Amino acid sequence: MVCVYYLLKVVNLYRMEYNIRIMEYRFHLDLLLGYGINTTFVFRHNSGYCMNKYRFKVRYLPAFLPFLVGENSALFIIVTALFIVIVLLCIALWRLYVCHRVIKEIRVGDAVSRQLFDVWPLSILILSPEGRIERMNNLLLEELQLDMGRIAGKPITDIIELVQDKVNLLPHFLEKIVQGQHTISFSTNSFIREPHANISFLIQGGIVGVYDKGRLVKIVFYLRNVLEERTQRHVLNIALSKTQIFSWSFDMERNLMVIDPRYFDYLGIPTKDYTLTMEQYADLVHPDDRKELFEALGGQLTGYLYEAPVPFRLHRGDGSWEWFEGQSTYVGQLSDLPFRIVGICMSTQRHKDIEDTLNDALRKAQRSDQLKSAFLANMSHEIRTPLNAIVGFSTLLVSEQAEMTPEEVEEYAALIDKNGRLLMLLISDILDLSKIESNTMEFNIYTFSLNAMFADIARMQQMNMKSGVELIVDLPEEDTEITADSARLGQVVNNLINNAVKFTPVGSIQIGYRRTGEDMVELFVEDTGNGMSEEVLEHIFERFYKGDSFVQGTGLGLAICKTIVEHFYGEICVRSKPGEGARFDVRLPIGGNGSCL
Repeated sequence: MVCVYYLLKVVNLYRMEYNIRIMEYRFHLDLLLGYGINTTFVFRHNSGYCMNKYRFKVRYLPAFLPFLVGENSALFIIVTALFIVIVLLCIALWRLYVCHRVIKEIRVGDAVSRQLFDVWPLSILILSPEGRIERMNNLLLEELQLDMGRIAGKPITDIIELVQDKVNLLPHFLEKIVQGQHTISFSTNSFIREPHANISFLIQGGIVGVYDKGRLVKIVFYLRNVLEERTQRHVLNIALSKTQIFSWSFDMERNLMVIDPRYFDYLGIPTKDYTLTMEQYADLVHPDDRKELFEALGGQLTGYLYEAPVPFRLHRGDGSWEWFEGQSTYVGQLSDLPFRIVGICMSTQRHKDIEDTLNDALRKAQRSDQLKSAFLANMSHEIRTPLNAIVGFSTLLVSEQAEMTPEEVEEYAALIDKNGRLLMLLISDILDLSKIESNTMEFNIYTFSLNAMFADIARMQQMNMKSGVELIVDLPEEDTEITADSARLGQVVNNLINNAVKFTPVGSIQIGYRRTGEDMVELFVEDTGNGMSEEVLEHIFERFYKGDSFVQGTGLGLAICKTIVEHFYGEICVRSKPGEGARFDVRLPIGGNGSCL
């Protein structure tokens, strides 16, 4: 009996250790596995297995013991006692074996939980109900640069701070847990700080109170350093908000494209959930670009890695087309197919516009360079021709050997005068171009009569008219005064008349003006000459351009006219068809709005 007593004592000690181990094992498993697995059932089952399953029903023993011992009561008592001792001894030994086996399993599980505790990707801190440090995993120790040997058993409030909105809320949170609150989640603006080493970082996590039969047994902190993650996310969001770069992903299960919400706002496309089916997206893509785009996307869907950028046009909500450039890749493969496809699309319309502008400027520069070269070559001819005439006829006039009649002298003198005037016009155009290039062209602004200006121009131009060409002056009865530069405006009209004379072999040239409103006037020069083709009209106001290289001139006159007219906030335009003459219209404000440039 004494042996049985001490054996039962040993069993009870094992049982106590067993129950303690069960509590610790339950705690570690609940902590590591997310507090969601019903381990209680397992241990209760094992506990019951250990303590209750092998209850021996002894109430039937007295029924057959007399059969074994007969009528000898002393022997009956001895046998009964011996039988009970043997049965109890067997039960005790079996219970000892089962509890030992369970404790061994618990120790293995505890070792596993401790190893998981140290390698878990979350930072974990375990406190006693009094708020003293019991355990801290390696990740948190490294992040806070702490030594477990030095901080074990110390109050957590002496070691770290939990700061939210500039306030240390750690004592407040611990008090809530002690008062019975099971979980506390940290806000998005939470920091953990080790004040002694001045180490701090942004965290995400919470606090869990572990209870057993309503009693607080452990306090657990779980947290994750999200400083770098939040930093990268904010930088990316700032960068994306300043650009037209939009992220997207393809949901293989739902067969949907999930696109950045900014994408729909930018294009002006209505949406409910920021998703598009492949058919809906195809409708947005320009028909000429669908083949290349969907071949690249189709390759990704079948597991072919295609990461080259693909240009395409998308239909905006306002009906216009905009150039984009898309690029994608896939993330992982469960089978032969990708798990997910991710990518970006970037608006390249601005780059296209800049590229087109630069190309246009390059073409214009190349053309201008060609025209300038042609101009210089032409100028040598244009200047040499009147100069040769002037020199030649002047030599004849002063030659003592030349015998000339008065009529010949008059003719030669007229030719010298004509070529001299032509040479002056050439030089004047070159000088005006130089002033325009250097932005030094001078304007003398005042108010003058348009009728008087056209009358003076008509008197001078009558002498330049060819035989068979009539100059018609069409002026309104009521005179109009305009504020501008009379000389520069007269230069424009004279230049237009001179051009008309060159290209009108016979017919008429009509000049004049009309009021087109209270504050606008339209000057015109119209001829019945050769007219101009569409190609000539397209370049007529460009510098150094000559519609007919066989006609005298610098190719600068109309470009200079355009510059002068635009100086007065006006505009010049031309209408013409081959063989039907030409009409130049100059629209100007009467009040001289542009006279102060």
